[in-house]
Amino acid sequence: MRVTLNWLRKRLTGLFAGAGLGAQDTAVLVDILLDAEASGRRTHGLIRVRPMLKHLATSGHQPGRWLKEEAACALYDGQGGLGYLVTYACTLKVMELLERSPLAVVGARGATHTGPIGYFAGQCARQGLVTFFFTNCSPFAAPYGAREAILGTNPITIGLPGDPEPVVVDLATTATTYGECRVALEEGRSLPEGVALDSRGAPTTDPAEAIHGGALLPFGGHKGYALALAIQVLTTALTGASAIPGAGEDYGLSIIALRKDLLVGGESYDRITAEVLRAVKAARPLDQSKPVLIPGERSAGLRRQALESGIEIEPQLYEKLFGKAEEAQ
Repeated sequence: MRVTLNWLRKRLTGLFAGAGLGAQDTAVLVDILLDAEASGRRTHGLIRVRPMLKHLATSGHQPGRWLKEEAACALYDGQGGLGYLVTYACTLKVMELLERSPLAVVGARGATHTGPIGYFAGQCARQGLVTFFFTNCSPFAAPYGAREAILGTNPITIGLPGDPEPVVVDLATTATTYGECRVALEEGRSLPEGVALDSRGAPTTDPAEAIHGGALLPFGGHKGYALALAIQVLTTALTGASAIPGAGEDYGLSIIALRKDLLVGGESYDRITAEVLRAVKAARPLDQSKPVLIPGERSAGLRRQALESGIEIEPQLYEKLFGKAEEAQ
């Protein structure tokens, strides 16, 4: 079912407003969800709507509170509220702190799933800010050499000002993610081989086995595991979040940010970054039909395409969210 973004915005706004979420929070949340879906991050888009509505029905959305606010750092307690909105609040705080300080560190605890972090890193990069986001989640990932899930998928996201679009490096430390497993389940697909274990510790391509009693494997073996472990500490020990959080409970977030002109002038940063990007784009591709892309470039292209022609929603997901298919304007 193909729908326009305007149509989808109206329908999602109605769902969240009907669930009791305030108008401002609804507008922010819908923007984030639409961007995720439009930019190809389906793992953080519409598939997250029903769990959010369930959360609002059972727990509501408690406004967070700032536990610490200093010249260059701040700590936020999400108080169990929607993680997308927790990350949004922390992103705004980073921007605020960097108006008066060249460096800033912001942390959060008490969040649910923290959302498509690339969205927030991109927003900062468009303001001339370099950011490093670290987030965690409940255990879905096995440490290297283990058969059970102990760590989260623990993504790292780096946002860099660039032209014409920011450079956004956004990746989980596992070979696949919980969200990708959810999408595979919705679409009736198997996982690639070598990315997950079942509850017995045997390799599996069944997404249900992977996330229900099984474990996801780190990308790059010991390298992804080491990075995941470091992020687990950065998002918990620095923020006071649970060391090993339960499902959707007390996730942690850490942001380290700086202005692009911290060490050299902004013009120097822009010139050197442009030189690096030109060199990368000029690299001879293995396949002439597939040019070398900058991280974030594919998502930007999909976003432009979605603005022009809308997005396709799987019929099963459409019906779960909106009921029987109708003509979407």
